[in-house]
Amino acid sequence: MLAALLLMVWTLMPVSAEQFRIGPEKDWFELLSGDALRPGDVVTLVDGTYTDSRRLVMSHRGTAEQPILIRADDEAKVIFRRPDAKQNTINLEGAQHLKLEGLEITGGAAAIRIQSSESHRAESITLESLHIHHIGGVAVTCNHPGDDYRGMIFRFNHIHHTSGHGEAFYLGANNGGAVFHHSEATDNYIHHLNGPNISQGDGIEIKQGSYGNLIARNVIHHTNYPAITIYGTAGQPVNHVEANIVWDSNDSAMQVAADCIVRNNWIASTANCFYSRNHQEAVVGNLEITSNVLLALGKAAPIRIIHPRDSSGANQISGPIRIQHNVMVAGDGALAARIPADALVQFSNNRGKGRVGGVQQTLNETIDLAELLKRFPSLDQRHPVWRHLNRDQLLAPFNSIAE
Repeated sequence: MLAALLLMVWTLMPVSAEQFRIGPEKDWFELLSGDALRPGDVVTLVDGTYTDSRRLVMSHRGTAEQPILIRADDEAKVIFRRPDAKQNTINLEGAQHLKLEGLEITGGAAAIRIQSSESHRAESITLESLHIHHIGGVAVTCNHPGDDYRGMIFRFNHIHHTSGHGEAFYLGANNGGAVFHHSEATDNYIHHLNGPNISQGDGIEIKQGSYGNLIARNVIHHTNYPAITIYGTAGQPVNHVEANIVWDSNDSAMQVAADCIVRNNWIASTANCFYSRNHQEAVVGNLEITSNVLLALGKAAPIRIIHPRDSSGANQISGPIRIQHNVMVAGDGALAARIPADALVQFSNNRGKGRVGGVQQTLNETIDLAELLKRFPSLDQRHPVWRHLNRDQLLAPFNSIAE
């Protein structure tokens, strides 16, 4: 009886965390592979290039109180370079409460693929201050069939020059086949997803049925598909898209079907700045589009919403659409907005230049750029964009808004 009690007490005692420090010339692959790291463990990687042709799978599980951290040493340049595109550079399978910080990742198929293992789902994974570039596919994927992803935090990452489908973040799966929820992609710098080897190239894509996510303060430019693409939530809590800065997409800059709050974004585009249409099971509606600054540089309208109708022509808008307090400037002769003429669509207190199709309004106001800049998103000093662009360069795509 006493032995059983002692065993129970020993089992409930917290495991002492360990500190590991290792370099590319040591047995780093064995340390990082599998699930041997324990809650609270910290692995510090020293300067160098870490490369191996074997499939790297991390399945370490920490706890909310004692997450596991795998990080680059202070001021170190730690590069994970896969020698070919036969495998992903890093696979996180069944990992939980795990943080990767400060790593550079290049080569391989996807840079990081996140999915469940046979015994554990992947959850509460943080990717922070990573530099992902020149890879053979998508940068970060959370789209394994049947998986339920929650508690993901992707922040302060710099992602560019992908290939294949080419998204920076591919979150959830088509038709709700995998669900990504209560997570965030914030403060990332994403650019040049528009190379000759890219077939799609969205910046951040959140698939149908994924919900309750925050997409905020990302700087995204030079994408092939929209910088941000979001479907619908299938009746779950809305997604939030806030304070992102976007320019130079080969497509509409932002495409959102339904169930979303789109607020305080700054977008400059030769195509539509904001575009909405039915997509998979998502039916246009339940949208709040407010306090955005939208500059259309070509003939497209800053806002374009396709009226959903059934085969008989009957209205199918899935919920209210509120378009309020935006600044919209259209190109010469272009509409400021093309929106459905429907009682569920509310268009009010917007400023700018251009006619509004659907509500018989005309915006004709010269914008005070200095006053408008007081609304420009405030970015954390840790934001990776500051290593490459200054404030004047961030503002440059919007300078013509006051002309």
